Amino acid sequence: MIFNMKKILYLISIMALMVACVEKKTPMSFNGMLTNLEKVSEGDEVALRLSGSKENIATTTLDAERCFTLATEVENEQFYTIYINGRPFAEVCTDSNDVNISFDDEQKRISVEGSRYNEILREFNEKISLLVNSLYSAETEAEGEEIFNTLIQTIDDCIVANVQNPTSVKMLVTFKQFGGDEARATELFELIDKKYEYLSDYRAIKNTQIGTPLIDLKLKNQSGEEVTLSDITKSGKWVLVDFWATWCGPCRGEIPHLVAAYEKFAPLGLEIYGVTFDRVGDEQKWIEFTEENGMTWINVWGTGADGSWEAGSEYNVNSIPANFLYSPEGKLVAKNLRGEDVDRILSEYIK
Repeated sequence: MIFNMKKILYLISIMALMVACVEKKTPMSFNGMLTNLEKVSEGDEVALRLSGSKENIATTTLDAERCFTLATEVENEQFYTIYINGRPFAEVCTDSNDVNISFDDEQKRISVEGSRYNEILREFNEKISLLVNSLYSAETEAEGEEIFNTLIQTIDDCIVANVQNPTSVKMLVTFKQFGGDEARATELFELIDKKYEYLSDYRAIKNTQIGTPLIDLKLKNQSGEEVTLSDITKSGKWVLVDFWATWCGPCRGEIPHLVAAYEKFAPLGLEIYGVTFDRVGDEQKWIEFTEENGMTWINVWGTGADGSWEAGSEYNVNSIPANFLYSPEGKLVAKNLRGEDVDRILSEYIK
């Protein structure tokens, strides 16, 4: 009887969860008026997708006035991307209201109305852009450092002010991209309302906290054979998952440090799993580059057929170079090793 009661309570909880999921769906209309935008024309396909997804939720075409309407059911407080002819055009964070998208001819930018979350992000991005522009024009190193510290603190303040809405997740991604302190990033992450765990960016950040399990990958090497990342740690090796590309200047600058580290630590149990985001069609260029630069570790292809950084999505990789060091037990112990830190950090773990 006790068992049955527990089973009934369990089924009720599952049903409640299912109902909650259904209730998240809200009828919403995404309206676009792009009359003054020259790069689009009548008949262009307009599609709505969950951000990060490849599946269309709704599609239509631009009319003679270069306007469109996408009416469908979506989740509230979620990020959706509008694509035109298969290319991302505008991202919208839903907020129960219909959304209107237009091209601001004076400001030369896409304007989104109807979502207070988009407005929050717009104001946030304007603040960050002003500081970044000031950083580029800094005349001294001291001035640049002061502006950078202000930039990081501004992002920090914005996250704290928005932990009860989904924009904080996007802001934390920006904090990490600009190299904000990792310990502080963890503190900020803990402040964000856990009800946003369903957001892809939230999950990706959570996946790459120090101490979290290995995020497995199964990608093809330069011979066309699939190499499973978890097989490396299961064999008792440390593995540095390195996301990079031949076209990336900072990535190329890190290669000598990685080559030296591999020569030193490979005999002690290190493997590098190099995931390239080279452009589709540049496969031979990638192969020749690794050979010419002595990159003798495991090199695999991470770019999706559509050119997306598909392999890096669960790692929250939005910029490269980016790397993640996993122990033989498959736990993340360090990340984003740069320059001399590559040797220093590896020396701490691999004896």
